[in-house]
Amino acid sequence: AGSERSSLSWATPISLLPFKMKPAKKFLNKPEAAVEEMVQGAIAYERSLTRIADLHVLARADYPSKQNSQVAIISGGGSGHEPAHAGFVGEGMLTAAVLGGVFASPSASAVLSAILAVAGKPGCLLIVKNYTGDRLNFGIALEKAKAAGIPCEMVIVGDDCALEEKGVTGRRGIAGTIFVHKAAGAAAAAGKPLSEVAGAARAAAAAVGSMGIAMTPCNLPGATPSDRLSGYEIEVGMGIHGEPGAHTQECVACDDMTATMIAAILDKPGYLKVTKGAEVGVLVNNLGATSTMEMTVVARAAIANLEKRGLKPTRMLVGPYCTSLDMLGVSISIITLDSSLTAALDAPTAAPAWGKLHNLSGAPNAAGPMPSMPAESIVKGNGSKDDKIASLITAGTKALAAKEPELTEWDKIAGDGDCGYTMKRGAEKVLADLPSYSTGDGFALLHALADSVSASMGGTSGALLEIALRAAAGAYKE
Repeated sequence: AGSERSSLSWATPISLLPFKMKPAKKFLNKPEAAVEEMVQGAIAYERSLTRIADLHVLARADYPSKQNSQVAIISGGGSGHEPAHAGFVGEGMLTAAVLGGVFASPSASAVLSAILAVAGKPGCLLIVKNYTGDRLNFGIALEKAKAAGIPCEMVIVGDDCALEEKGVTGRRGIAGTIFVHKAAGAAAAAGKPLSEVAGAARAAAAAVGSMGIAMTPCNLPGATPSDRLSGYEIEVGMGIHGEPGAHTQECVACDDMTATMIAAILDKPGYLKVTKGAEVGVLVNNLGATSTMEMTVVARAAIANLEKRGLKPTRMLVGPYCTSLDMLGVSISIITLDSSLTAALDAPTAAPAWGKLHNLSGAPNAAGPMPSMPAESIVKGNGSKDDKIASLITAGTKALAAKEPELTEWDKIAGDGDCGYTMKRGAEKVLADLPSYSTGDGFALLHALADSVSASMGGTSGALLEIALRAAAGAYKE
């Protein structure tokens, strides 16, 4: 190993590096060019944005027409959290976003350039997540802007409930910051003065708490893949830069993980205070690599959990809002709503990444009635029973269900890995329907089995089994 390492140089092609030294796979060119090429791509296809000089600063293309009528709102921070922050640049949210390197604060000079470019007489509000580098660089720019005669204020967001509020640095700013952007943006779009825009941002920041769970950490461009979480571990409260969370534990069911996140936000003294019966807004945030199916299941669990607590979730966002590169994980942000904050969330925005704000007021739509086949096409049994046939069906379906792990493993090699689960669903449906079968009427029994398979299995195997059973019924009748 020593000789292998000594033979390498910085010019060694990636393909010749030892396996453990190869960087994580990314759709990137050079890691050091990632942010620049991302900025170029954003202005190439999102024509509502413009770039300030050659800086990593993206602004509303129409900002010159708003300089003397609206407070400018600027946010930003390290890249790697997309669509934050540039995805929230647009009428009704941010005026500009200042992008640093991956997980690195932008420089004070870049922030100051953004202020000088987009701020006019109404002034400028800086919305900053609570990280040391961001606070320092945005703070320096703030003071320089004020010295230049530009009215300027700064609001710090620290919504991460994985950390104590009191401490050396306080809570980190994470996805709940998006609610703060929206509250301030709505106030600015309404033409309110700087003091009121800043007040709206501070009210939102004080009303929001967030918590996340990661199943895998993120992998930085050019870095080797992380093996920080092994096996079936998850990390509760992992930061959006991969910082340590509250604890690690074994992965559990979605409802339990969702309950853990919500409890961290609502149940600890000194965290978010919500009274029973209060209306709340919820952000179910994809941390980067979580599937839409899983996101939807988390949203379901969050609504049910909050309603069980006696709260009223009336607004919800679901999707990627503040990510951590390719982290497989979810965070939940909860904001207590009053009439002003609800109106701010409902206000229109042209920010491309805001997505759809779901209004959960009222009950969900009721399910429609179950459609039924015409009566003349339904095969009805004579009601006769054959205990021997019933016992054979019972034994066969139980044996099939027990083989689910083995069938699944075989299908992972030969197909898409769903065979075992599909067969188990069909077997369990047949067992559940067995008491209703006319087991003494072969023709009706075969059709009943086909009906159970059709209702439960799906997939190629379900279709083939249904065809076989109905063909068998036809042959039996002949």
